[in-house]
Amino acid sequence: MQSLSLDALPDLPQCATIVQVASMLWERDDVLALWIGGSLASGAGDVMSDVDFRVAVSPSDLDNWRQPAFEQLFTQIAVLGHSFIQFGDDAFLHHLVFSNGEIFDFFVQSTERLPTAEPLLVLGCRAQPLQLKLAEQNRLTVRKPLPVVAAAVEQLLVDFWISTHKHRKVLFRDLSLMAPLGLSIETNMIMRLWYIQVSGEDCGDQRQQTIHSFSHIARTIERSLGPDALRMLGAPIRDLPELCSAIELHRSIIGRVGRELAHTYKFTYPVSLEVMVVDNWQRFKSSLPL
Repeated sequence: MQSLSLDALPDLPQCATIVQVASMLWERDDVLALWIGGSLASGAGDVMSDVDFRVAVSPSDLDNWRQPAFEQLFTQIAVLGHSFIQFGDDAFLHHLVFSNGEIFDFFVQSTERLPTAEPLLVLGCRAQPLQLKLAEQNRLTVRKPLPVVAAAVEQLLVDFWISTHKHRKVLFRDLSLMAPLGLSIETNMIMRLWYIQVSGEDCGDQRQQTIHSFSHIARTIERSLGPDALRMLGAPIRDLPELCSAIELHRSIIGRVGRELAHTYKFTYPVSLEVMVVDNWQRFKSSLPL
């Protein structure tokens, strides 16, 4: 595939940027392959999709791409935001945000690195060995469901009650601005438990999720719980009374969902821990200026 092929790009606004930069890059002798990954390659892209743009160069040329002159590559738009992420010794990512609002992941790798296994839309490849690798790696990755392990769910419930118990300490020390951080951790736990409840599968620790991997989880929960899910997790925390209400709302969700999961998966719900946390909270709450 010695020539550049742009005909298969989807009809989306951000593809104009792809055409412009790919056409310019293909004139360079050190660029040996260009391809698109992510949702634009899989056919799931939309007008909000990031551009997952891949460039392959020889190992000897890789360092030249650590600080490319982006103003010379992207002549129609300006780069307003740029972060650099290293991937081992043979690849790195320039995460770019343009003046038109597009997000462009400019990923540069050595030709010796195996491309990521994902749907790929190859725009051009001058290196035959790499072309074979691209063909081998061009595949739709199938999401593998994680089985629900009773001991893991039980531990998650214990972790929640330990975490929520610490709200007393935060509020006692007049550190109210720290409380939303704890609530955010609890939200991740609740989402995971909801997903287990409605799907019969586990989704793992959601703190490692991206917008792409989390989309399936969010849609699965929303199909089952509807607007109620956001109402519960989106409780306002603008002052101390609202903050206390949000803390208690999380606990009521966990108490209800946790007991159902304990019944379904045959493990012991941590009742004693819950009772201790709630009793201590009620005594502490009575001292607050609500």
